[in-house]
Amino acid sequence: MRALAELAMRGPRQAIALATVFACIPMLFWVSAAIIGLVVLRRGVGEGLKIFAWAALPAIAWAGMGQFSSIIGLTITAVLALVLRQTVSWPKTLLALLPAGAIIALTLAQLAPQQIALVSELVITFVRDYLSQAGQNPDDLVEAMKPLVQYGVIGVVTWFNLISCILGLVLARSWQSQLYNPGGFRDEFHRIRLPVAVALGLLAFTVLAATFVPFLLVLVPAATLPLLLAGLSLVHALVRLRKLGNFWLTGLYILLILVTQLAYPVIVLTACLDSVFDLRTRAANRLHRG
Repeated sequence: MRALAELAMRGPRQAIALATVFACIPMLFWVSAAIIGLVVLRRGVGEGLKIFAWAALPAIAWAGMGQFSSIIGLTITAVLALVLRQTVSWPKTLLALLPAGAIIALTLAQLAPQQIALVSELVITFVRDYLSQAGQNPDDLVEAMKPLVQYGVIGVVTWFNLISCILGLVLARSWQSQLYNPGGFRDEFHRIRLPVAVALGLLAFTVLAATFVPFLLVLVPAATLPLLLAGLSLVHALVRLRKLGNFWLTGLYILLILVTQLAYPVIVLTACLDSVFDLRTRAANRLHRG
């Protein structure tokens, strides 16, 4: 992957060619987004826009066929890279995921209503069958759940789109570090820690928003992402601090994939605890004392 970054940074032609080729492949558009992000981070928004303009052409073509992930990924990743370049702050960049999530959710609701309705109907059918097997009358409950299911589906699809954007941004920053500041990204990533008010505010929003304002359910998954990244940063930092090896990180990501419903909330809550108690500093002090 480093060779790919080196080739992209040789000049605009190489970057345009690589970004455009990867944008043509729906499953690899995040590599194109990472190339654009790298150019924005290193050379600024002017150069980044030139690369984006060419890479956006196949992404727009895919959008015309009903596949919006590519154009969303390229656009949001470029914006996040610009925010990171201007602020040099991961917490501020991660907070930009909320307005980005709102834009994605609105875009999906307006441009892909049939896809959203199809997935929602599949979820509702599953719930109806489950309740019927349990001997309950599902009609009234399912009817009441329909709006919430649609909001939830939009929120989950938005979450997946944002994950691809984060992946592109992280890859771009990692490339930048490898080429121009070896080891810098690792140190930067290990220091990600949200301010207390921000962490608790995101947690409160996640727990309470949909209860009082149902349509805010579309933003709940997006609101957990800054906490997820902060939690993963904490785990990486502690593993490095205690010299535990990559085995523990591999195990963490396997658990996150296999038992998401358990591991995800634990990581989010751990990030909140870190914001309040600064667990990195406490762990470092214990090591120094002991």
